[in-house]
Amino acid sequence: MMKDLIPIDVLLSSFGSIEGGIIILNPEGKVVYLNDWVLDHGVMQTEDYLNKTLDAVFWGSISGQLLESIDNAMNSSLSRILSHKIHKNILPLYRNKEASVRLPLHISTLISPLKDKVGILIRIVDYTSLVKREKQIRVNESLLNIERNYFKKASDLSVSLESFIASLIDDISWNVSSISIKFSFLKEGEGFRYPKDNNSAVLKRCEKLIQHKEFEGDSLVEMVESLGNEYKTNLFLVDFSDRNIKGVAEFAKNSEHILDVSFSKTITKIRDLISSLIEWKMSFKKLSYMASHDELTGLFSRSFLMKKFDGYKREMDVEGLKASGVGLSLFFVDLNKFKEINDQFGHQFGDKVLIKISQRIKSCLSEDDSAFRIGGDEFLVIRKEATPGDYIETLKSKISSPFLCDSDVISISASIGHACYPNDGHNLDELIHLADKEMYSEK
Repeated sequence: MMKDLIPIDVLLSSFGSIEGGIIILNPEGKVVYLNDWVLDHGVMQTEDYLNKTLDAVFWGSISGQLLESIDNAMNSSLSRILSHKIHKNILPLYRNKEASVRLPLHISTLISPLKDKVGILIRIVDYTSLVKREKQIRVNESLLNIERNYFKKASDLSVSLESFIASLIDDISWNVSSISIKFSFLKEGEGFRYPKDNNSAVLKRCEKLIQHKEFEGDSLVEMVESLGNEYKTNLFLVDFSDRNIKGVAEFAKNSEHILDVSFSKTITKIRDLISSLIEWKMSFKKLSYMASHDELTGLFSRSFLMKKFDGYKREMDVEGLKASGVGLSLFFVDLNKFKEINDQFGHQFGDKVLIKISQRIKSCLSEDDSAFRIGGDEFLVIRKEATPGDYIETLKSKISSPFLCDSDVISISASIGHACYPNDGHNLDELIHLADKEMYSEK
């Protein structure tokens, strides 16, 4: 027997350190050696494999190409490599031989004659793990590219948060086709789902929990996980820095193919990616808002005034409004005796008054108007019109109407100056100076 001709340990030492199977046949095609890897992955009829043919040792069909290659190796000393990609049933070897539905290994085999025709070596390489690893690397690279691209897209303020999220999840789903994603995003109880037509019952239940604020912090995480277990689905709460904003992601496998990427690792990556990119989009929008708006009143800030005014001028040039006699009206608003309110009630109370006045100024704006807080109690309104008409009186009346602040009734008047572009000046400084001067003359 071959074991007596070539010591197995000597034979195996020539292969180096490999992962995979080794089968050695004698010149009659009978098995004289199987390594543990083959025993672990083959569904054997009997463990007494010695001097049995491959058909007798393995349970299941064996590739005719394998048997032909063995004959060629014995008779003509020809070596051959067979791949599972071309020959689907080289050997009936399985990932889990105990599973009710056995997943076949993706293998390649090298059939080669041993020296002096003392037998045949069948060397088996399982490339399932290799292919899966390579596929995971490609998926990881795709997710990294998505991260880079969407960090850039987050700065585009013309793209709404809803469109940003829908596009993001669509791209992720395209690049990780073995996993499907359903996502629900809620901001202060209101939100949307992706895909829009998804009617996931478990997502609806999660939304109700969040909307009703029945759970907070870790208890909400635990409840979402519990719902995932109840519905036998992979469900994750996606948290954000703003406690009023939540996301819920539901993941499912699209297939059970052996070459699918690692499900648990990939959905963790996707969940973290969704969280970080949406957070960045919201943060960028918030930073942009802070750069252009007054923190206290929500009106545009003085720093944004020049940019907004230049935008108005460009619109007028494009639309030809300046040539037709249409201009811009600037209204400089200053509250009268506001310092006395601060002195009497304190600055926190004064801030509440400013917020209320700002709301009243906003209520006097049309769609094309803009309002700015340019100082402590100074405001500026820009309107697309050449003459003030009754607008100054409308502003004064709206501002001076008494209102309740905490438990005190407050009534405060305003002085307003006006200037028009391009009749009164061609730049913002000239117009503000003129409107400010008119406002002080009224005081």
